[in-house]
Amino acid sequence: MIIADILPLHRKVNMMEERANHVLDKFNYKYPDQIDIEEICAYYKIFIKPSPQPDLAYSVCTGFRRGYIYIPPGLDYIKFKELAGEEFAHLYLHNISQMQTTKEIHAHQERQAKNFSAYLYMPLKMLKKVVISYDQPVDISMLADEFLVSESFVYYRLALIFPEKADAIARSKEGFGYIKWMKC
Repeated sequence: MIIADILPLHRKVNMMEERANHVLDKFNYKYPDQIDIEEICAYYKIFIKPSPQPDLAYSVCTGFRRGYIYIPPGLDYIKFKELAGEEFAHLYLHNISQMQTTKEIHAHQERQAKNFSAYLYMPLKMLKKVVISYDQPVDISMLADEFLVSESFVYYRLALIFPEKADAIARSKEGFGYIKWMKC
């Protein structure tokens, strides 16, 4: 059984997911570990440079879907990838500087960028193909390894699908669904 079997049959695709899928359609990625943010940025003429500030990632727009992404040096690949994905989303989606916006618009743009990044790195078409066996649930760490993202990123992505926090996806003879671990 695959994850596609537990998802609603008629699911409305939102605008961020459509836009992320549009970006992915330009490439021939078949597996999650092939999704390369540096290749995507190069295609859109977006350049990734080291940030002059050690704890700050940001982007500077130089034209429609063009610009520079600044990422702190020395990050592990997963953190680099996640930050670059969000900053790419800002350049791809937004043409307004966050310095010139209200707090509400800034928060809205951040949410859009995070959602776009989640859809970009964990596209539903690839997520649907993850196999669920009878004897072992697919937990968050397995999905994080499969998609080369952090566990918190997987939690965020699954929250865009399931109504509650999902700690694992499981299957039994009676059915399938998601699991929320109880705290002791």
